[in-house]
Amino acid sequence: MSTITISYELNPPAQVLKDANGLSTTKTQEHVVEANPSVGLEAYYNALRVSIAKAKDQLGNELTVWRDTVGKAELSKETQKTLKYDADEEEEGEE
Repeated sequence: MSTITISYELNPPAQVLKDANGLSTTKTQEHVVEANPSVGLEAYYNALRVSIAKAKDQLGNELTVWRDTVGKAELSKETQKTLKYDADEEEEGEE
């Protein structure tokens, strides 16, 4: 059997780490390809496609959680001056 291994190490800002609620910045995933090339290439490549899709979905879900966490931290950086500027821009666009 073959395996697909994905490893990542994230380096978010320190403030984000405080708000990460136990999220791990490093992770390794392994996904087993449920067929061997000896059973036939078509079956092997179909199983490989399924394993890649599962790996992609899992990685996407994990990174989406991090994106949301970083996004929330970035929103807290908005100052009253920035928020006022954004509001003024919207008013000008309505005229």
